[in-house]
Order: sequence, then structure tokens, then C-alpha cells
Amino acid sequence: MKQTLLFIAIVIFHLGVSAQNQPAAPSEMNVDLPDETEEASLVDKGSIQLETALLLNRYHQEASSAIGQVLLRIGVSDRVELRALLEEGKNRDTYFDQTVQSTMPLGIGSKISLVKDHSWLPDMTFIGQLCLPVTSKSSRQREHWSPILLMAFENKLSPKWKLEYNAGGQQETFSTQWVWLANGSLHYHISDPLEVFLEYYAQYGVGKSGHNNIGGGLTYQLGNHVQIYLSAGSSVGYNEPNQFAAGGIAFRLP
Repeated sequence: MKQTLLFIAIVIFHLGVSAQNQPAAPSEMNVDLPDETEEASLVDKGSIQLETALLLNRYHQEASSAIGQVLLRIGVSDRVELRALLEEGKNRDTYFDQTVQSTMPLGIGSKISLVKDHSWLPDMTFIGQLCLPVTSKSSRQREHWSPILLMAFENKLSPKWKLEYNAGGQQETFSTQWVWLANGSLHYHISDPLEVFLEYYAQYGVGKSGHNNIGGGLTYQLGNHVQIYLSAGSSVGYNEPNQFAAGGIAFRLP
């Protein structure tokens, strides 16, 4: 009996020491690229995050596009993030003309956190971005700076579920016409590294029917500094239908 109690005590002690020596769970990487809905969360102060993706688009009549995306995010403070976005590749102008998931060829901007962890209000973040016309392919394209003004919201529904949604406006790339943006995504945290999401995103122009889309995807975090992601989606009830699939990887320093 004493030997049994001693054995149990040794096992309990060993388990306690092992639990203390386990590395802390990695902090969550807030990655913007895998879905079309902008997150209200910012990268941490002092962190640099590089997000990359390859986006493949198929159109009803035009040749397909293959677009490389690079998003650089720098945490300036607890409330401010600076960012730069590059989108370039095969049939780039078709991608900007016929899809909602396009943003701009080359842009700079910022995210400013307005409300965070309030007792009953959602997290709120303002996002502003401006197109730099240096990647334009004609004099007409160089005339347009295509600003984006967007509010991002996030509700934490439970430890497993969160709802993100956006509302704002954008001047269309290489155009003077403004469109209104409406995005929303529902995320489910399956485990510490794995999350899945479903989303709706759309543009509405004056005198035009809405360009509605649905999509979904998953993200998987590898430790503290790397996340991989996949997504896919399609337009719904649009006269120039298109479908897309994307995959990428994000890195965070430090």
C-alpha cells in the first residue's frame, strides 16, 4: 500500500513538473489576407508582419488571372498600425475590373484602433488606404489615387466564435466612381492552431446591381511566427461571374 501511494505521488509530481515546463501557447497572429473582411485587430506594437498569397481567378469570358499579393504591417503603437499592399500578376487589370476581392496595385495606409475590449461595444477600427499610381500602365491609370475609407468591427461571441464585419467606401481602381463596401465573416476556432471561416462580401455602386460574393477558408498557425491559409469563393447572381482560390503564408517578427 505504501509503495502504491509513493508511486502515485511520484507520478503526480512528474506531471506537475512537466506541465510547468510546457511552452506557453503561441499568441494569436491576426492575419488580414486569407479573407476579404478586414480584421479589427492590429499587429502588436513593435511587431512586423509580412503576409503573402497567390490568388487565382477564373472569369466567364476573360482569360484567368494569377495575382501575387504582399501585405506588410508594422505595429507603431497599441492603437496604430502602418501597412503597405502590393497586388500584381497575370491579367492584373481584369482582376481589378471584374472582382470584389481586388484592392489596388500598390497602396499605403493605416489601421487605427478606436474601441478595444469594451464591455458591450464591438471592437472598432478605422482603416484608410491610398493607391500609389507608380504601378499604373497608362496615363489614364496614373490619374487615380483610389482611396479606401473603411470601418472594421469585431464581436467575440464566445471563446470559439467571433464575428467580423466591415462597412465603408472605395474609389474604384483606375476610376473616379465610388462604390460602397459591405463584408462579413464568421470564424470558428477549432483548436489553438486551426480556425475556419465563412464570409459574404459585396460592392454596391450608384445605379448598379450589387456585386455579391460568398467564400470560406481556413488558417493554421505554426508556432509564434508563421501562419498558413487557404480560401476560395465565388460571385453570386452577377452578370460577369468569377471564382477564385488563394493560398498563402504569413511571417511575424519578433
